[in-house]
Amino acid sequence: MELRHIRYFIAVAEELNFTRAAEKLFTAQPSLSQQIRDLESEIGVKLFSRTKRKVELTKAGEVFLKEARLVLQQANLAIQVTRDSVRKSNRKITMGFVPSAEVKIFPKIMPFIREKMPSLNIELKSLNTIEQEKALLKGNLDVAFLRQTVEGFKNNLIYQEELILVMSVEHPLALENEIPVNLLQDQNIIVTDPNFSGALGILTNQYLKENNVKYKKIQNASNILFTLNLVSMGMGVAILPDYVISLLNPSICFKRMVNPTPPTINLYMSWHDHCAMEEFQYFLSLMEQNFNISCCGNE
Repeated sequence: MELRHIRYFIAVAEELNFTRAAEKLFTAQPSLSQQIRDLESEIGVKLFSRTKRKVELTKAGEVFLKEARLVLQQANLAIQVTRDSVRKSNRKITMGFVPSAEVKIFPKIMPFIREKMPSLNIELKSLNTIEQEKALLKGNLDVAFLRQTVEGFKNNLIYQEELILVMSVEHPLALENEIPVNLLQDQNIIVTDPNFSGALGILTNQYLKENNVKYKKIQNASNILFTLNLVSMGMGVAILPDYVISLLNPSICFKRMVNPTPPTINLYMSWHDHCAMEEFQYFLSLMEQNFNISCCGNE
């Protein structure tokens, strides 16, 4: 007995007419009649009482109809559950991020996602701001945590970070409680490459220029860890977002700058607004709850 026999039997039982049942099943009447005869032969009882004028269920047919409907219902449920499990296992959100998000955002929201949405596959890609913008435009990212907004996408300001000065603990400036900007005059400063950092390099150069600070640029560093390594080796000081405080090793310290204080640097979340996936909407709700924002930001 196959499921098609069950379906054929139910169709005839509901229509009590082989012609209409065959049309409903998109099959030929002779073929349908043969399938029913095969089913009756396998079960060993007559399921229908047939005359030239009408078709009726036998007592055995009534019993079988009740059970057949349960069988078909369970089979359909098994198919749906299987398909749902595949869809859930294939659900994925791809997130790009700069290190600030890795330090300040993911530890807050990832535990909740893992608890509430264990079937969701989250792919994290460590990319600089410019790389993330390109990936968003190509459709390779669903969400980006980066230093600038991306035109054509939903954008939301997550937070503003203070810029701080980091240096070796053996650097003369390490003795100061705060660093007036004029003390950076003629200092060796490790600058983050604008091609990698986007806003950070621009803000740093602008801050120093506006305060007439002429410095010695030691090297354009391509990432934060490289910058911190150079600082640790005593190559110079660096102006970085305050998230790096949690990354500093014992050989590095940080100081806040004053007179004037430097500008803050923004972290944005940009994303595709077409995703209706339940898990993605849950992710947006977590961002709203943890960072006091509204995920209906401007494009």
